[in-house]
Amino acid sequence: MNNALLSLEQTPPLAVPLRFMLTAPFLAVLAGLVALFYPEVLVNRWTPAALAVTHLLTLGFISMVMAGALQQLLPVLAGVQLRQSNLFSQVLFVGILIGTLLLCGGFLWQIPLLLGIGAVILVISFLLMIFSLLVALLRSEASAHVTIGMKLALLAFAMTLGLGAWLAAGYSIPAIPLDRELTGLHVRWGIFGWIGLLVITVSYQVVPMFQVTPKYPSLVRSSLSPAIFIILLLMAINHFILGSIWLERLLEAVLPAAFILYAGITLRLQHQRRRKVPDVTLDYWRLGLLALLLAFAVAGLNETNTGLPALEGLIGVLFIAGFALSVINGMLYKIVPFLVWLHLTNTVDMRNRWQLKIPNMKQIIPDHHARRQFRLHAGTLGAVVLSLWLERLSSLASLLFICSNLYLAYNLIQGALVFKRFTEQEFEDDG
Repeated sequence: MNNALLSLEQTPPLAVPLRFMLTAPFLAVLAGLVALFYPEVLVNRWTPAALAVTHLLTLGFISMVMAGALQQLLPVLAGVQLRQSNLFSQVLFVGILIGTLLLCGGFLWQIPLLLGIGAVILVISFLLMIFSLLVALLRSEASAHVTIGMKLALLAFAMTLGLGAWLAAGYSIPAIPLDRELTGLHVRWGIFGWIGLLVITVSYQVVPMFQVTPKYPSLVRSSLSPAIFIILLLMAINHFILGSIWLERLLEAVLPAAFILYAGITLRLQHQRRRKVPDVTLDYWRLGLLALLLAFAVAGLNETNTGLPALEGLIGVLFIAGFALSVINGMLYKIVPFLVWLHLTNTVDMRNRWQLKIPNMKQIIPDHHARRQFRLHAGTLGAVVLSLWLERLSSLASLLFICSNLYLAYNLIQGALVFKRFTEQEFEDDG
């Protein structure tokens, strides 16, 4: 593991990222419960339950984890501290949690007021995050390779929020027309801009560091994220101003090519890893990247076969559950143990107790627990895909999804408790 380029002394308190990362799986569990009681979620993406499940996963799980990760990564990778980081984290956490629950409750029960209040809370909370992190990034003296992707991901998230806020207004305020044509743009900016750009940026550090691979090519690190952002920006300009069909088709072909290039390079680097021992987090990444490639293949097939609604559902499942959730699961199994280990190391240093033996990362979250949850996650993904055509499997798929995320929550909480148990046991007499 190469820590040479990290500013580990800048790391925020352990509670800052962990409150987000330990809560996120429970919101995924809630999504599974909604799917269990409303099995039509996979049949039609426009049903109230489907909209609730989608936002519980994208806001409640994915964005919750990313908000915590950014607050951890910004000081470590960019070398800048957020002011009053713990208070900022608490306010942001409460805003995301309450806003997500209200928004999804508004979708599920079709209560416009609830949806509107949730949307307002989320917009305020996330804009606070975006503004604070962008200001901190502008102060950073880190290389552009580290910061440019974060800046663009945050700007993409701001665009996602703007489009989502307008759609939410259309749902909740009768005087504002609901423009469903904006949904495709909202989804693209959310999945490819916010989630995609942040995953790509984080992987530039996480993949070589934790998976002991060669570095990503310099040209990829400097050019890929800006290229993806420009493509998305041109899509928005074309939608609102130009209205060109041929430009729309060109951009819809180029965007997948950028992500296919990223997936291919990442899989190649992982194949070249110097440490050939089994690593369950590598399996998560490979599953996620293969799901991403399959999603683009299905999207291409869907363009030539109209009247197959199951394919649209499959694309969403592969992008969100297959790609995003798989990669984020893999990141969590590296990031949480690393944070616990890092804070134990810092605590030992501060108390001059260097003779103490700190648990290593594999002791913080044992591999066999992570491996079992990976198998459960992969089985869940398979069951969800099959349930698109075999509706009787939908309840089983929902139950598996609930169990998988409960197991993830258990593993992460047990890992976090290692810090509490170790410090209580070793430092109880220090006063």
